[in-house]
Amino acid sequence: MILHLERKFTSPTETFIVNQINAIDAFDHSVFTIQYLGSLEANAKIYAPLKMLSFGTKVLRKSHKKYFENEFHKIVPQLIHGHYLTDAAVFLPFTKNKNIPKICSAYGYDVSVIPQKIGPFAKSYYKRIFDEYDLILPMTEEMKKDLVELGCPENKLHIHYHGIDTKKFEMERDYELSNGVLNLLTIASLLPVKGHMSVLKALKKLVTDEPNIKIKYHLVGEGSHKQELTHFIESNGLSNLVHFYGPLKHGPEFNEKLKNADIFVHPSITTKQNDKEGIPGAVVEAMASGLPVISTWHGGIPSVISDGTTGFLVKEHDSHDIADKITMLQKDMGLRKRIGENAKKHARKNLDLLRKQTNWR
Repeated sequence: MILHLERKFTSPTETFIVNQINAIDAFDHSVFTIQYLGSLEANAKIYAPLKMLSFGTKVLRKSHKKYFENEFHKIVPQLIHGHYLTDAAVFLPFTKNKNIPKICSAYGYDVSVIPQKIGPFAKSYYKRIFDEYDLILPMTEEMKKDLVELGCPENKLHIHYHGIDTKKFEMERDYELSNGVLNLLTIASLLPVKGHMSVLKALKKLVTDEPNIKIKYHLVGEGSHKQELTHFIESNGLSNLVHFYGPLKHGPEFNEKLKNADIFVHPSITTKQNDKEGIPGAVVEAMASGLPVISTWHGGIPSVISDGTTGFLVKEHDSHDIADKITMLQKDMGLRKRIGENAKKHARKNLDLLRKQTNWR
């Protein structure tokens, strides 16, 4: 029995967590969560307190701890897997001195944004996790270095990218442009870190420099950045080129968006709040579907994309280079096909969560 811990289980974008649970069928799984959201299906028994009080999920109350203690002794887990360092910190009153192995996966904002927010207290805040847990799992070499700087003993760190189920994104792809229109796609929460604005600025440049290119930009997702994106679109005459679809769960409609796209664009940036990504799952999903990807030298993205071979990487905020890469791919179907097929092969061989990899980076 593996016991998973997350404050809110689970948001619609956290497929990377339920994928890990569902892929390991040699063990039973349980989840302890303060608030059960029920957005995604997991092959696990969910345990959550019956009432959510006004103080939310940032503190484990005594009543929560008592509830989890009672259930813990019933299920007798063999391993505790914390998801996010921040959530592991919340659950510390419960996990402390539990004499079973404990691992914690770090995913991104818990390593970048939170330490900047709490400043000089970050090392002492996370020291409790580093002392209590046997193994910490960063996704990338960069994340590992950040954790060492935060005080995590290097012998407790093991780089582990959880992967995706590439079979779910297997599809036939025609690299011809439908009716001569180039369809760009981004699937990501509408947040600054995802870099949508860089694509919009690239579109503005293309409209001026390449007026004969027929182009559409499709955005799947929702978030706080939408108003700013919409203002830029309207102010720059891009309304006829850009389409918002809201969030989509994995399934036929999600895959249809991938199949109808010609280029996947995900130019992540490091924000002023130091928000940065590990390895965006949507990038790997697009690669697995055979799409050529334009992304950035950011976070863990260069560990899954080899520039010019399995995709293209540009500097953060470099909308001019994004425009150049879009133009290059638009003009060359053979290039779209070669990069897309290389990406698909790489994802299936090296980034699948069901395949054991010893040297995926």
